[in-house]
Amino acid sequence: MTATRERFGSVPHTYVVCTQDNMIRPALQRRFVREIDAVSQHATKVVDLESSHSPFLSQPAVLAEAIASAW
Repeated sequence: MTATRERFGSVPHTYVVCTQDNMIRPALQRRFVREIDAVSQHATKVVDLESSHSPFLSQPAVLAEAIASAW
C-alpha cells in the first residue's frame, strides 16, 4: 500500500523531538516529521523535549506532561 493524504494522517498526531538525542539526531527526527507531513492530512504537532534518546527512562514525568499537553 502507498501512503497518501486520503489514507494516512486523518487522525491528528504529535512527534516528540528529543533535542539531546545522539542516536537519532534532531535533524533526522525533523526530517521524519517532514516526510510524515508530506503524506498526511494534518500537520504534525512537534514538541521539543530537552532529552536524550530515552526520555521515558530519563525524564518520565516531563515526557508524560508533553504527551498530555499535546492536544
